[in-house]
Amino acid sequence: MPQSDVALAPLQEWMQAVVTHPSDVYEAADAADIAVDDVILPSQTLQPIQRVGIYHGMYMLRMIEALTVDYAAVAQFLGEHHFEHLVRDYVQQFPSRSYTFNRLGDSLPAYIASSSMQRRTFLRDLAKLELAMTHVFDEAEAEPLPANAIASIAPEEVADARIIPIPALRLLALDYDANDAFQAFRDDRPMKPRRRKTYLAVHRRDYGVYRMPLTREAFVFLEALVARETIGSAIETFHRRLRRFPAQSELFTWFRDWSAAGLFTAIEVE
Repeated sequence: MPQSDVALAPLQEWMQAVVTHPSDVYEAADAADIAVDDVILPSQTLQPIQRVGIYHGMYMLRMIEALTVDYAAVAQFLGEHHFEHLVRDYVQQFPSRSYTFNRLGDSLPAYIASSSMQRRTFLRDLAKLELAMTHVFDEAEAEPLPANAIASIAPEEVADARIIPIPALRLLALDYDANDAFQAFRDDRPMKPRRRKTYLAVHRRDYGVYRMPLTREAFVFLEALVARETIGSAIETFHRRLRRFPAQSELFTWFRDWSAAGLFTAIEVE
């Protein structure tokens, strides 16, 4: 490194800014406060900007690699070249803001939806599903309620009872059957986009991630519970949106299945 009056901390900040800049290394260097030639020596075969470019390129490759892991089905559907192009464009608008890439792809579904990509609505829904799966995988573990806990609520307290969901639960309302497409990906079958309203509960239990298909009716009721409405309020929400009350048999089946899946962690009675 050439002799320089640049202190260590500003030099580290410069290196980080150049390496993580979303554009190419030449634009990154132009945007920096310190000239590359002032702090980096040439090697026998590379100029200073080329030496920095190695690290800059590796950082982009790591972002592509990280998002390929998080969005494996989207990456396969698009193909390697088109997915890499998507990531490069995406990080221009949503660069990494953390020391970890865990949440780098959080805005990818919204970015796809706002793009001019072909099949963007399907790809948005597939990305929303894969994002939900990464979210629930990273959430805190919570002990689920025993399967018979909800049935033990006193009849006079049912309407005022609030069922607390586990942190590792996400609900999805999709325009395409992304769940079927994702299963095809898992089974190594061709993904065939099919436009159909679908509803899912994505959750984790014992560190396994599960995808539970829901009817629209079940989704509306569960969504109200997840929003921390009481059972009585959730029934009113169901009635307001669907113009009928849920049948006793529906409520019994839903609570039985959701309790068995471990979607709830506590009961509160007002």
